[in-house]
Amino acid sequence: MRAKEEIKRIQSVHLGTGNFVEMVDENYGIVGSSSGSQYFVRVLSTINREELKPNQRVALHRSSHAVVDILPPDTDAAVTMMKMTEKPDVSYSDIGGLDI
Repeated sequence: MRAKEEIKRIQSVHLGTGNFVEMVDENYGIVGSSSGSQYFVRVLSTINREELKPNQRVALHRSSHAVVDILPPDTDAAVTMMKMTEKPDVSYSDIGGLDI
């Protein structure tokens, strides 16, 4: 119970983001921040080590830079909007101006 309260306290602080580089041992790893610096940081015990891969986006505690969460891959909103959600039912013969 006390560990869960500690995790909630840590996660309630404003978080930064970074890219996971590698695990050093069971409790510590190296993380690259968005400013270009690399930090030797603690990885919370609640983080699944199997999911931590190089270049994985992670949430970092603002002051200690400890890894507190694994984030989904970063995607640009403009690219997401341009993705095709369904296949159109238009063929090339339906589009005018393509005659040679």
